[in-house]
Amino acid sequence: MSTGCSARWWTRAWWSPSRPGTRCATGCWRPHYLSVAETAAPHLHGPGQGSWYTRLDADQANLRHAAEHAAGRPDGTAQVLRFAVALWWYWDPGSGNEEAAGLVIPVLRRPEAAADPALFAEALIAAAGFIYLADLPTGLQLAKEAAEVASRLGDDRLLILSRVTLSLAYYSAGEPDRARPLGAEAVQRARQVGDDVLLGYSLGTYALCTGAAASAQLYAEAFACTERSGDLGTKGALHTNAGLAAFEMGDIPGARTHLEAAIQIAEALGRPHPLESGNLGDLLLAEHDLGGARSTYEDVVRIARRTGDKNHLASAIDGLARLATDLKDWPRAAMLHGAAQALHDTTGAPWEPPAARRRQESLDQAGGALGGKQLQRAYTDGMALSFDQAIDLALAGVPPAT
Repeated sequence: MSTGCSARWWTRAWWSPSRPGTRCATGCWRPHYLSVAETAAPHLHGPGQGSWYTRLDADQANLRHAAEHAAGRPDGTAQVLRFAVALWWYWDPGSGNEEAAGLVIPVLRRPEAAADPALFAEALIAAAGFIYLADLPTGLQLAKEAAEVASRLGDDRLLILSRVTLSLAYYSAGEPDRARPLGAEAVQRARQVGDDVLLGYSLGTYALCTGAAASAQLYAEAFACTERSGDLGTKGALHTNAGLAAFEMGDIPGARTHLEAAIQIAEALGRPHPLESGNLGDLLLAEHDLGGARSTYEDVVRIARRTGDKNHLASAIDGLARLATDLKDWPRAAMLHGAAQALHDTTGAPWEPPAARRRQESLDQAGGALGGKQLQRAYTDGMALSFDQAIDLALAGVPPAT
């Protein structure tokens, strides 16, 4: 689940020569690592998911290399799709994971990819999850295609997952009216199936689409599902989104409780938490804890520098821009806002309404202090920064050398 800025990543690591099968030029080791992935997959939503994440972490370079090797072979299409499906939650749906998407999406376009319609549908769902926050138009297209294939198959699980994924994509596109019916359908089907993992996931997505004021009961039911299933990953996502709902409703203590719980769960699972930390930065800024907010946003910027994550980088830089406004550092605020906008534009998605509102308030203040021409000049300069220059500005506090 996402509120428009969610990430996990896989470490960029090389093939380890200490692992079995490294000297097999034909890729005979691929089935071994596909078996590793598919053995882990059913356990990534249960009580022992942390230990299974750890097992996959130990082989993450080998899993990635095996999937890449399969993608490079004409007979590897089905293996790539099976890797995507098995590692979907490990590679994290909704992460903006362009690396995973770049591996899977070209393979989905091969004529033989649809030979197994159920595998094809689930791989489309996975690919849409990997890409929709980094490239919303592509993610929306994949999610629509997955929903169509799932409808033809009539498989309940695929119908639920495809509706949740398409609902999230529409929500991120700023179309909650199109997202809500899909979320409601997913919830209804998940209740009929009686699967707490699917129901908790579906309820959390539907809660996002209903808006903060109407979401409390949905979150309560979703949390109950995760208690029964032991699904900490979904529980962490629910805390994140429930925290944002509380924040939007002005319940600052409730928002802090949820966001801190989300971070604790991510750390317990050994997962990074740029989304959760960025949201906590927003909360700290609202509480006028400027030092805490700065430190938190800068941590997210450093994570983005390591991972190339433009989605979370844009949100963190936007937070630092609003912090500069609070400090009355108007030129820096305007320039950071421009840098954040340029990065966010690459996703093809609008700012979510609360973020857009906070941005506009900050820009209005900066414009009042600077005047329209100076504001526009600094904003345009920020938009022209490269990825690395934007990070330099965010972390150094001074414009980078050009």
